[in-house]
Amino acid sequence: MSFCIARFDPGAKYQGYNQFDCQHAVINKFVKDSLKKQVKQGLSVAYALLEDDGTTQRFAGFFTIASHTIALSALGALQRGGLPKTIPCVRLIMLGVHHADAGQGLGLQLMNHALDIVKVGAQSIGSYGLYLDADAGAFGFYQKLGFVPLEGDKSPAPSPMFLPMSAIP
Repeated sequence: MSFCIARFDPGAKYQGYNQFDCQHAVINKFVKDSLKKQVKQGLSVAYALLEDDGTTQRFAGFFTIASHTIALSALGALQRGGLPKTIPCVRLIMLGVHHADAGQGLGLQLMNHALDIVKVGAQSIGSYGLYLDADAGAFGFYQKLGFVPLEGDKSPAPSPMFLPMSAIP
């Protein structure tokens, strides 16, 4: 069996979608109550991590991204130079991997895919980087990827983090 990442289709019926559980209540609730609706409304774009056994594709994870802006004052942890007061960026809204698939590097695969999309998009539409709110369990994961905490580690509350375009490989 192998995994692939594909654009999420809110009209598709993914095997295992209703059973998705990444053991994070907020993310699980988002998948069950909001993911399809937000994508249909154009509020975000989602990508699905699908396990393909040759006959079916099981929903094993996802991420959502959207255009966003951040106030220049929020980027105090970064060297800012002569930037406008409002900075265009992309926001990683949610990312989750089913708990049965954890520990296989799939979260990193999803994140690398998101970074590739951000990098390509920034070539067409200005973007200063990628913003996210990291929960306590993911703070270290994002820090290892180069994300800078904007207000320090606010655990157990989400911690705003930013990765400038210049740091995306």
